[in-house]
Amino acid sequence: MRLKSKLTSLCAILVCASSLAHAASETAAGPELPLTARGNEPGWIVTLDGGRISFRTADAGTTVEAVLPEPTRKGEGWRYMDDANDLVVDITPVVCRDTMTGMPSPMTVAVTTGGKTFSGCGGEPVSLLAGEPWRVSKIGDVAVPEDVYVSLEFDVKKSSVFGSSGCNRYFGGFTLTGEGFSFQRGMAGSMMACEEHKSRIEASFLSALEKIDRFDIDADGGLILVSSDSPSITATRPK
Repeated sequence: MRLKSKLTSLCAILVCASSLAHAASETAAGPELPLTARGNEPGWIVTLDGGRISFRTADAGTTVEAVLPEPTRKGEGWRYMDDANDLVVDITPVVCRDTMTGMPSPMTVAVTTGGKTFSGCGGEPVSLLAGEPWRVSKIGDVAVPEDVYVSLEFDVKKSSVFGSSGCNRYFGGFTLTGEGFSFQRGMAGSMMACEEHKSRIEASFLSALEKIDRFDIDADGGLILVSSDSPSITATRPK
């Protein structure tokens, strides 16, 4: 009887632990806040900040203000649901592109309220550039040889960029707005003598930087710097 009692208690503990684990898997810390997301046709904006959630359409036809609910997991993303205010916000960490400008953002966002779903993009586009250095693999249609190291590293707080241009080091600034992305003309840099093929690639890279007008992220997470709607510089991060 004692053995049976102990087994029953053990089973109860295991069931409880399983329930707690399941509950924990259903909740999540959520994305980094504050977070703002926007969409078009019709224009809308949702903000999650300071323990509040706010949604409104550009025509002021729909406005929802509420206490920010705890997020739950939904696939690889998060869901904020407020039944009392008829509001559901789904956030997925998948690159999203603005339907008007093509500007990429780190989050895909859907807002459901009043029987309608509004789709758009969230997070700061500049966060896609931050992090480890990007190694340039192509300039235009020309592949960068393995023995030539060309890189881009972004300091998003200072709006600066620096790296290797093939032989020398360079540094300068960048500008990112809702309409596009560009680099400072005439980057500063060191002036070491280089092998001919490295000098040629360096000149091509620095010239290409001055023509960039937007950026994108490809399906594999690579960086594409675009000039006049054509890929001008392609870069990847070490895996």
